[in-house]
Amino acid sequence: LHPYMVYISSATAVVDMIRAGRNLCDSLGIAFSGQTFLSGYSEGGFVTMAAHKYIETELTDEIHITASAPCAGPYDLSTVMLELMLTPEPYNAPFYLPYTVFAYDDVYDLYDSPSDFFVSPYDTLLPPLFDGNHSGSEVDQIMPEIPINIILPEIIEEVSTDMNHPLRMALQENDVY
Repeated sequence: LHPYMVYISSATAVVDMIRAGRNLCDSLGIAFSGQTFLSGYSEGGFVTMAAHKYIETELTDEIHITASAPCAGPYDLSTVMLELMLTPEPYNAPFYLPYTVFAYDDVYDLYDSPSDFFVSPYDTLLPPLFDGNHSGSEVDQIMPEIPINIILPEIIEEVSTDMNHPLRMALQENDVY
């Protein structure tokens, strides 16, 4: 399962690619300018911001960013994205909600079974669609128009009221603003 909207794996993937690019240039005798430009859109915007944040906080002696252009990404996951997730309104790409929950469960072990988080039949219909072989539009075909309707009401209540709920804490850990 792709670690969707997970800060550290997104950031280190970019850093590893920068290092690999530098090593390739060195091995081929290609001069490297030392300039580093980052850019991405949507999830790529999140990844760009994650990499920029990680480089600024952890790798200032190794990598110097010349310019960064994160565009249209979700950067404030614990506030803006959470509010969107909990909104009982239609959303044009409802697959993003289960995508985030499945990815975060994979990393943070949010629940023991999808039935602990999702209402039936989504607890059994959705997991097979996140195997890397199905598109977001395939997931959208079985999703309700209002994404939050796939979540158990008691989970919605817990996430809405408990500032220390594991999902809230995971989203906060992955804020990249």
